Amino acid sequence: MTAPDEAVLFVAISFAAGGLATLSIFQLVRPVIGGRMVWPAIAAAALTTVVTTSLGTLTGAARLDYLLGISAFTLPVLVLLEAAAIGSGADRVARWVLMLAWGLIVFPGAALIPPLLTEQCRFDGCGIIDFGGALPLFVSAAAYVLLAWSPPDAVAVAQVRGSEAIAGVLGFWIAFAIWLASLEAALDPYVARILLAGVVGPAAGALGWLLVDQLKATGRTVTRSLAFGFLAGIVATASGAVTVSFPWSAVVGALAGVVAGVIHAAKPLAAAGVAPRWGLSLLGATAVGFLAPPISGDTIGILFSAQVGVLWTPLLAFVGVALGAAVVSAPVWVLLRRRQAG
Repeated sequence: MTAPDEAVLFVAISFAAGGLATLSIFQLVRPVIGGRMVWPAIAAAALTTVVTTSLGTLTGAARLDYLLGISAFTLPVLVLLEAAAIGSGADRVARWVLMLAWGLIVFPGAALIPPLLTEQCRFDGCGIIDFGGALPLFVSAAAYVLLAWSPPDAVAVAQVRGSEAIAGVLGFWIAFAIWLASLEAALDPYVARILLAGVVGPAAGALGWLLVDQLKATGRTVTRSLAFGFLAGIVATASGAVTVSFPWSAVVGALAGVVAGVIHAAKPLAAAGVAPRWGLSLLGATAVGFLAPPISGDTIGILFSAQVGVLWTPLLAFVGVALGAAVVSAPVWVLLRRRQAG
């Protein structure tokens, strides 16, 4: 049991890491956001934290320190959503609506409903292992932008330079590893495993994406391929950082990089727009990581226990959260399109 003072310390570390991750993400989306401030994202993150922790405390779905910990990483996600909204031509009102709908409905629902439902389950292997909150943070956010659109008169957005992209991704990588370890809320032997996963998984993801780009001759620079792969490996590492040990953590990261790279390079998706293509790519990478614990997790995975049934509940949870996020986002994106048309 974590002492109150220790819990406060680890929550503080979570928010500090979330701040560093936000600065790094801002570096990556700066060409999209331009001179606009991210105050809407900051305010939305604060409201998201309050709503999630309040509902979590009332329902008893999860520990308060854990809910605060995963809420600390909503700010960089909201900055990405704000960039997607701006890239889709959203004005300030539409940006608020987009971010608040995710922060006040999608994120709390994805964080609290799955554990509440599985708590009632009395069958063996029907639990969900999601140490880093991949369901509420990454699955829901990726699915949330699948219906995003680009205005017909939208101009091409300038891309950040390769060296700047690497700097931003490396900063995000370091922040992610620190934040992920802080969720353990204790200085125990598992911290080393979490940090190893937080380092190895994203690095393997970078190599996986680079391999795809080289084989498919996408013409993307090596630095950009590595940067993209790091992001794929990061979202794939969150769920199984404790239960998926090395070298499986490296395998998961590499596979996530390959899957995301293949999706991102698919020519039919080129006309879908930047946000939907990235959303689908990261959704694929997160699926690899989220399903890794029931497949290769220590003692519980199919490879160790040979119990195929442990895969069904995580699979249903993943699909449910993704569909739920897309359904909630649909009227919001329709509203944005009508505002643009008007």
